[in-house]
Amino acid sequence: MHVRTDARALRRKIEQYRDKTTKSGAPSNEPLIARIDSLRVPTLADLSLGEFSADDIDDNTSYWVELWTRGGSLDSAHDRERVRQEIHWLAQLGGHHGSPTRFEGAERDIFLARLSGNVLSELPSLVPEVYEVHLAQRVRLVEALLQGEASASPPVAVGEPPTDATVVAVHDTGISPAHPYLRPILLGSGSVVPGEPDAADRHGHGTAMSGIAAYPDYLQGIAAGLLNPRIKLIGMRLIPTPTSGPQDDDPELWAERTENSVVEAENLANGHNVVHSLSVGADNPTALRTAWSIGVDRLAWNDGRGRLIVVAAGNVPNDRLATVAEDYPTVNLGEPICQPAQAWNALTVGGYTGLAGPAAQGTGSYPAPLAPSGGLSPYASTDVGGSARPIKPDIVKEAGNTAPGGGLPNTGAQHLSLWTTSYRHGSGELSTQVWATSPAAASAAADLATLARLHPGLGASALRALYVHSARWTPAMMAQFSDRKDRLRAVGYGVPDLRLASGADSNRPVFVHEGALAPGRRQAHLLRVPLPQQVLNDNAETPVRLTVTLAYFVEPTETLDIRRYAGGKLKWEMQGPLESEDQMRRRINALARSTGTSKAKTSGYNWTVGSLHRARGTVQHDCLDLTAR
Repeated sequence: MHVRTDARALRRKIEQYRDKTTKSGAPSNEPLIARIDSLRVPTLADLSLGEFSADDIDDNTSYWVELWTRGGSLDSAHDRERVRQEIHWLAQLGGHHGSPTRFEGAERDIFLARLSGNVLSELPSLVPEVYEVHLAQRVRLVEALLQGEASASPPVAVGEPPTDATVVAVHDTGISPAHPYLRPILLGSGSVVPGEPDAADRHGHGTAMSGIAAYPDYLQGIAAGLLNPRIKLIGMRLIPTPTSGPQDDDPELWAERTENSVVEAENLANGHNVVHSLSVGADNPTALRTAWSIGVDRLAWNDGRGRLIVVAAGNVPNDRLATVAEDYPTVNLGEPICQPAQAWNALTVGGYTGLAGPAAQGTGSYPAPLAPSGGLSPYASTDVGGSARPIKPDIVKEAGNTAPGGGLPNTGAQHLSLWTTSYRHGSGELSTQVWATSPAAASAAADLATLARLHPGLGASALRALYVHSARWTPAMMAQFSDRKDRLRAVGYGVPDLRLASGADSNRPVFVHEGALAPGRRQAHLLRVPLPQQVLNDNAETPVRLTVTLAYFVEPTETLDIRRYAGGKLKWEMQGPLESEDQMRRRINALARSTGTSKAKTSGYNWTVGSLHRARGTVQHDCLDLTAR
């Protein structure tokens, strides 16, 4: 019925285009119908959004590709099955047997298939219902290096975690369940990697991230002889054990595997609240949404309930580290964040460093650290920017520093890296060092877990807002990136402060509102901040800082239309200093303006980030310096 109605409407518009003209003399419906003249069969470059073309394909080579097809949960089961059979036929056409893996989205089904070059080149004409095609990305550790182990030493004591501690699930290379510092706080472990049914960490990355999450003051605890954990742990093997040689293993649909890992981790948590930490990623050739980022967005959306997922932004590739020493931090701005860090609903964590002061000078022949204290970490990649994408990373945490004269990275430069737990504990080497945005993300996940324990009544979006609400730019960031756009690309909203995020005090009241809005219905919530008028009058000339943070989750789709993906693009505004409540309503809401009334452009306040920049994502944070009057 809907198809017939749409066809009749289109036919009517075509007839009007043929028979009628507008007042200007142009054919009726020209913007819609005239485009039909330019219709053509799509090319491989069209389907890949410019990622590659038929000229890049060798007919005698096989390629692992993601095929984005008609389907999704909104389509009929009959049509989805028909498309699945076409993709199965396509794979067999190139000599590859077996059923392609499928990730079921909302408006698309995404298949992982191995196609021969000659089949891939003819793809647009073979299966018209393939809407996009992308080369499958191989996952990599966001921070793939571990420094030399510490000297063997006897273990120190481990205290009890809080009885109501929140769980951090580390989705990585697994975990060493027998490590004396992790065993007491480990609720469980599991694997979603075919062929590796156990979670035993054979690489070290997952065990290192687990220690970062568990012990924010690792070195101080070792020195004092007592480690005090702040969370409970679940260790998940999400990726196969990395090898030092070339990767000949088949790629995976990481959206599907991550979903499986999150579900199993929450089953292991047995009712405990869980914050999920993801310090692995893949190259991001188009910087647009990918199957993996959509999968993370869907997990964090969680049918509208919200779920806390923390993702590492990614780093400068190892083969580019030498250029960082020559052109820091400009070169960092040219290295885009990895996928799935562009996910709208994830908390994306980049890297800064405080390891540059007198205590970081170390011993021996190391030169001065490259980054200033409070500056961008030399290892951190940044966002590509653009008005259609959210601000990413959202925040930054400690990611380590380097001293170029000692090489990049500086093996043994203990003063420039972070200490954590080692998977080689069986030989007595309990500790190791790590750097880059992997530990930054694990640390942020643990901070969110602490906030969840302190505020058990708050939902996931409010907890994410509280954490980002505490973020500030350091003086070094202001000096490094005088351009506000570059600063937002590099460090997001800055460095969060867990102490500030944990609660209010007499000089810093914090108001939290949790509500819901339905996109597309032009709804608004008008909130009045309950500040006592007498307090304002008594401190009329006192300088104050007003900070506002909005966080919400969008229901993701596979569409390229950013207006739909952004879930209505919620945003906030504040009443201006010379503006009445009715004037504010008319400024922000077209329905409140009478015919002919012009729209005021701004509230009159000079916000630090500004409404045009902050309104791009699902976390919007801004501050304003003014007087209490």
